[in-house]
Amino acid sequence: MRLFILPLAIVILDQVTKALVEKTVPIGASLPVLRGLAEITRIYNPGSALGVLSTARIPIIVSCLVIIAWLIAVTRGSYKLVDAKARLGIEMVVGGAAGNLIDRIRLGHVIDFIDVSIWPVFNVADIAVCVGAAVLLYSLVTGNPGGRSST
Repeated sequence: MRLFILPLAIVILDQVTKALVEKTVPIGASLPVLRGLAEITRIYNPGSALGVLSTARIPIIVSCLVIIAWLIAVTRGSYKLVDAKARLGIEMVVGGAAGNLIDRIRLGHVIDFIDVSIWPVFNVADIAVCVGAAVLLYSLVTGNPGGRSST
C-alpha cells in the first residue's frame, strides 16, 4: 500500500494544478509569476517529452502503461529489497507518468503550464518524472538499490 501513496499524491497535485490553470488561464495566455522568472502559460502538448512524437498518441499511451506496470511490478515484488532512494525515484516516476497518462487518455494531449522561458513549458507530472528519474539514477550509481551485500 505504501507504494501508492506518493504516486497518488503526485497525480492529485498534477491534476488539480492543471484544472486550476484550465479554469483561469486562456489557452496560449501567460501570467507572470516570481518577478518575471517564470510564467503560467497554458499550452497543449500532443507529443511526448519536449513535444516530440506529436502524432504518436497510441504508442505513447501504450509505452506509458508498460513502463508504469513494469515499475510497479518490480517494486511491489521486492519493495523491502529496494533501497529508499530507489523506491522514491520509482514512485515519483510512476506518479508523474500516471498524471500525464490521464491527460493523454482523457484529452488526447497533456496540459503544460510552467514556463521558465529557457525550457519548453512543462507541468507537475513532468517535474516528478524528471526528479524521480534523477533520484533513481543516483541510487543506482551510488547506492545499494537491490539490497544485496556489497561484499
